[in-house]
Amino acid sequence: MSLNLKRDQVPPEQAENWVISLMEEENLTFNLIVPSIVLQKETYNILTRENENRIRIYLGLEPEKRDGKYVLCAYAVSAFLMGSGEVFRDYENPVYKLEKTNQNLSANTKQVIETIRRYRKWRNGELDEKNEWARFRKFIYPNAYLLNKYELHEIFSMQNKQEAQIGFGISKTMNAMIYSEVREKREIRDQGMVFDFSDPCPPICDQSSVYNSENDESH
Repeated sequence: MSLNLKRDQVPPEQAENWVISLMEEENLTFNLIVPSIVLQKETYNILTRENENRIRIYLGLEPEKRDGKYVLCAYAVSAFLMGSGEVFRDYENPVYKLEKTNQNLSANTKQVIETIRRYRKWRNGELDEKNEWARFRKFIYPNAYLLNKYELHEIFSMQNKQEAQIGFGISKTMNAMIYSEVREKREIRDQGMVFDFSDPCPPICDQSSVYNSENDESH
């Protein structure tokens, strides 16, 4: 059944898969508490401004643990297009902490930077080096997210919502790993020289190709 999705909307089954994948990582790499992370419409309007800047969200870790675990937090800043390319630069101020009631922390950017750097240490496996899975975090968890202006416009302008919640999931895609040496069997820790310069289909597909047809047209 074909779904009538909004622009940038994730299909429900795909979103479910992302959430399940993150839950699976709770036994491996993900040992954080995730509180409610909320972007309020007022904050959105301040950060996007009249020229429709985009919003970048940085992840951080609170200084105090809860039940022996670090607590994730998030900060939002305004990002503007630099020149005619696709490079977005951040404004240093204002910066908002995304809680149920957004806090303007522009007067305390030092605290913001400290929490962001604490998250980066966790991401690099430096806060719990005894965790054998910690070294893989940098390949899974980003430092920040540059949000698309269309999804926020849909929520705050078209639907006239006063707030949007930001959750997290993990997408899984089987990658093509190109080796320079042919072996019958490879040990997990002995990968040698491997490349990944492929574009998976979808989304990069030739829709006109007979090899990409999902219908049986042989009869």
